[in-house]
Amino acid sequence: MNIGIIGLDSSHALAFTRILHESQETLFSDVRVTAAYAGGSPDFPLSVSRVNAFAARMKQEYGVRLMSTMQRVAESTDAILILSADGRVHLDQFKAICPYRKPVFIDKPFALSSADAKQIMILANRHRIPLMSASSLRYAEALPECARADIMGADVYGPMHAESTQGHYFWHGIHAAELLFQVMGPGCREVTAISTEYDDFITGTWNEGRIGTIRGSQNRAEAFGISLHTRDVTRHFPLEPSYKELLKSVMNLFTNGVCTVDPYETLEIIRFLECAEQSRLLKSTILMEM
Repeated sequence: MNIGIIGLDSSHALAFTRILHESQETLFSDVRVTAAYAGGSPDFPLSVSRVNAFAARMKQEYGVRLMSTMQRVAESTDAILILSADGRVHLDQFKAICPYRKPVFIDKPFALSSADAKQIMILANRHRIPLMSASSLRYAEALPECARADIMGADVYGPMHAESTQGHYFWHGIHAAELLFQVMGPGCREVTAISTEYDDFITGTWNEGRIGTIRGSQNRAEAFGISLHTRDVTRHFPLEPSYKELLKSVMNLFTNGVCTVDPYETLEIIRFLECAEQSRLLKSTILMEM
């Protein structure tokens, strides 16, 4: 299988390519990244400062062909990873390649608004494209397998560093939100967010009365973790994201058409963060109307 990458301004481009090319996993044995479109966002310093160096390394270290357009990448590959660091451009990038009907993984943040997220979903359905988005934190090996029906609540913590072009919560907040929904499932009905110069705190109330929270640190170097409240016990788990396990799930989508993350759940996560942004600014609880 030949994989194409759109967006070489994220460290994930190099990390994912290294795993696919060098891992001994049988699932990756016939998979290679063969073509890429560099991209880059001029008004996003983190993006524009890295894209040329990352593109050069992709070419020199892994023999990836750099293409002049996204369409050429789609033409020459079997499946596509949209890895652009800038969530604002994902809709336009998906529009450019969706006529080729190749399976697509869109990296975090999937989109920066529920309107963009819905449009991506509509296009995927119209063109019958297998589509997935997920944070690697969903696949942390220390995260226990729990039936969602047994979880009464969850408290996630981790970094909440912000990038001005990516909204207040979508940059690092997407990881914490993905983890929260991984254990709680969809069905959040209202969101309240509080922000200070040090920390952010987001509370979500689910339809059954369950509560999930996210505590994000703006300045401290902090790892991710979660406290799970089940019917019988509360347990705490420090977590490390797993790129390899995420890529196993992506390959399952590309080869078998099986998506382990419900697209509706992805859409609800974007709406959750959108509501948190609104709550932070308005200092009020926001109803999760989809």
